[in-house]
Amino acid sequence: MAALAETPDDLETLDAYCTTGSLRRAADLLHLHHSSVARRIDQLGKTLGVDLTQPAGLTRARLALNAWRLLHT
Repeated sequence: MAALAETPDDLETLDAYCTTGSLRRAADLLHLHHSSVARRIDQLGKTLGVDLTQPAGLTRARLALNAWRLLHT
């Protein structure tokens, strides 16, 4: 999470995706095309070492994001 926090767009993308659970809905929130969000999510998944398109990966990302926020706010 610390690596993602260095780039606000990455953290915002992960937050939108974790909140919605959908590339298209996250894209709507971010005012981006869904393919742009898909590319970002793929890259973020590689950085985090999880497949964010799978339920287990999305759950891990949600937990990590929430834990990071608790520690850094």
